[in-house]
Amino acid sequence: MFNYTIDNRELLTEFMKMFSDYVNKSYKFTMNIIANPLYSDYKDNERLILIALNKSVYQNMYSFLRLTESNMQYAAFSCLEHSVNAARLYYVLYTTPKFMHDYISTINFSLEEAEDELSEKEDDGEEFDENSEDFSLKEFSDNLRRFNTFQLKSPSISSQLINQNVYLGLGCGKDEISEELQHEVRKNIAGAYTTLSKHNKLFFNGGLDENLEQLEEELYSKFMEYVRAFV
Repeated sequence: MFNYTIDNRELLTEFMKMFSDYVNKSYKFTMNIIANPLYSDYKDNERLILIALNKSVYQNMYSFLRLTESNMQYAAFSCLEHSVNAARLYYVLYTTPKFMHDYISTINFSLEEAEDELSEKEDDGEEFDENSEDFSLKEFSDNLRRFNTFQLKSPSISSQLINQNVYLGLGCGKDEISEELQHEVRKNIAGAYTTLSKHNKLFFNGGLDENLEQLEEELYSKFMEYVRAFV
């Protein structure tokens, strides 16, 4: 496992080891759920779409972890963006049969329009719940896109420049990584975990995989420890 040269590196490394294990185990579990007709009621063409999207969520998330370890942060954040977008589309198609039909039958399907319509229906007539989850996959994806396309000029470019040398990842020397890039890394690792956690809530576990449930609890505890370290 790569040792990060940023603040609280020991805690980050420990969390990322657990997160990597979570990616592998939850991928196997979610694919088994989709493929098993006892747990999921999909038509064959719908099942194939969901399988492809789920693979994209996990393969890109796995690439994000491996590329981060290899000091290739530009590529890592790009893979994370693809993973989040696959999770966005999966959520829309899974939760709303109308959108699944539109996605299959129309050429000009718009994920953004579907999300806006779904958001309006969910918000209509509902009272504000301060305990509800406010993490937005779309907002997170938009921020990643702005970083990856250099619209966020300062963190995208200047964060990689130290003493007029260019570094492509986290392992750029002892304690030399800029605060801007450290912030991007912390923010996107937290977003990666929250994205996958939200995605996995779509799959009913209920004791089907007790080891995965235990790992989820341990990972959440470690995540909160990691978050509190930067508050």
